[in-house]
Amino acid sequence: MSTWKFGGTALTTYGKITTVDGDLGMAARRGDDQFIPFRDGEQHVQKFYGKRVITFGIAVTAVNLAALEALLDTMHQKFAPKTQQVLEVTREDSSARQANAVVDNEITVVPVTSKFARVVVEFSLAKPFFRLSTEIADNTTTIDASPHAMTVTNPGTTEERDPTIILTGPLTNPVITNSTNGKILTYTGIIADGDTVTISTNTTGEYIAVHSASGNVIGNITHSGDTALMTFDVGANTLAITSDVATTGTVKVTFSAPFA
Repeated sequence: MSTWKFGGTALTTYGKITTVDGDLGMAARRGDDQFIPFRDGEQHVQKFYGKRVITFGIAVTAVNLAALEALLDTMHQKFAPKTQQVLEVTREDSSARQANAVVDNEITVVPVTSKFARVVVEFSLAKPFFRLSTEIADNTTTIDASPHAMTVTNPGTTEERDPTIILTGPLTNPVITNSTNGKILTYTGIIADGDTVTISTNTTGEYIAVHSASGNVIGNITHSGDTALMTFDVGANTLAITSDVATTGTVKVTFSAPFA
């Protein structure tokens, strides 16, 4: 049986988990297809996942009513923060997956006896994917030829849209082309020997490119093929890296694999 933690605390601290709803499914995608007047049907529009809710039933028991009330208070203290905490599941294969979650809806408590209560709590996941607790294997590739082949493998169940890409100089005008899905990312400029540019998504969903010496250089980044700077399909992605200078510079892609 899978085990669950929230904010580092096992949910079994409060009682026996009797039901889990929503953990094995997939979140719905938001949006609708485009209605075109005077034409049959609708025009398909690419959609994106919405939020996700996972519901737990917990049987809470204690030696007497006072102990039951104290245990419920302890549980409420854990769920009360308005900020997200990590909801983690350790699966049957011992792999751990994590998602940020918060308890926004009412916590339902039904007292059955003075020593036993049934609790229902819903965890809201603003971003609906669980991710492995560890990042993918190091794939740092030295760009000593142009183009230079590189492979990035996504072991998850859905595409990765928020990878971290680290460019280490010397590189000049490097271009990353993902021939698996046709996405292209370009950095226009010189990255000196030993300097780095780290391309990622910050906590508020904005794309950033941080130069180790110059700060945010997101204006040097262009991309095509998607609204995301770069995406990686499930499975192996074949990349071609080009650079006007191809000697000892490197490219590294990293992320914690997403599971829908």
